[in-house]
This record gives sequence, C-alpha cells and structure tokens, in this order.
Amino acid sequence: MRLSLTAAAVLAFSLSLGASARVARPLGRQAKPEPRLQEPRMWSDRDGAFSLARPDGESWRFQASAQGPDGAPLPLLAHSEETGAQLIVQNADGVGSLRTLAGLLAAHLSEEGRIHVEEPARIIARGGEGYAFSFTVGDEARGRVAVVRSGDHVALVIASWPLGAPPAVAEEVNGMIGSLGPVELKMRENVY
Repeated sequence: MRLSLTAAAVLAFSLSLGASARVARPLGRQAKPEPRLQEPRMWSDRDGAFSLARPDGESWRFQASAQGPDGAPLPLLAHSEETGAQLIVQNADGVGSLRTLAGLLAAHLSEEGRIHVEEPARIIARGGEGYAFSFTVGDEARGRVAVVRSGDHVALVIASWPLGAPPAVAEEVNGMIGSLGPVELKMRENVY
C-alpha cells in the first residue's frame, strides 16, 4: 500500500511538472542540431601511407596525386585560394633519422640569402616521432617544414603562406601537421 501511494505521488508530481514545462514545437523544418564534439574530417592518401585532419571550413582544397615542378608525384597538394596558402606532403620512406633529415633541410634552406630558418625541433604528431622548423622569406612569405613518422612510412610536409595571411592559416597548417599519422582501419574503406 505504501509503495502504491509513493508511486502515485511521484506520478502526480511528474504530471504537474510536465504540464507546466511543455515545449511547443515550432512549425516548419528545423536544422539538425550539431553534435557537441565532432570527429575531425580525415583525408587519407590513396596508397594508405598517411592520413591527416582537414581544417574546419571549406577554404582548403585537397588534391591527390598532383605533380611537383619536377614532375615527381605528390601524394597531397592542399591549397587555399582564399589565403594563398599551400601544403604539400611527399613520401620520405627510407629515411634513417627524421631529426637528421629535418636538420639537413633546414641547413639547405638557410643557404638562401633572403630566407630566415629556425632550428628544427621535436613536435607531437598523431603518427609519433616528428621534427619541424619554420622559415620566413623576406617580407613575402612564411612556412613550415616537417618530417613525421606515419606508421611504417615517413611523410615530408612543406607548407607556405603569404606574410599577410591571417594567423588562423598557421594554426591550420600546424593542426594538419600534428594530425598526420597512419591511416586507421575504418578509414581505409573510405579513402577520399
């Protein structure tokens, strides 16, 4: 008897709350609410050597299997027409030491008169070990070079953008470099 009185009291209380807290549905179609935490949109190399997160928004265009100025294949060329930024990922498999390669690239680039190169430093990347350095070309451009392990592969990233580009460009480049790593199993089925 006591259980049924308690149940009746809880039911009556919940009905009174429901009557006072009714929510009217607006007429017409509504947009689907965005999930609170979205998974990053990942882009995967067609050969399965690496994947990286696409920046939010639609300003970056990703092109697979592009060709470099010398005709060599580039697994990824990402560019933003809006800001003039570009990011290239090349295969650097066969490199013994990522740190040594980053140092050699920095030393070679610093031989150019107008280019100021920072010292290579260890970075945190999804794929594990990585080294990167930044550079500035006079009063024209900035850039970042990174050598990152991606599972059994090594990726070389070269990015540049005009000096007057918004600070978000450097953040997006660093985000792509930091997200670089091996292709996850579920992603291998949905390679873009």
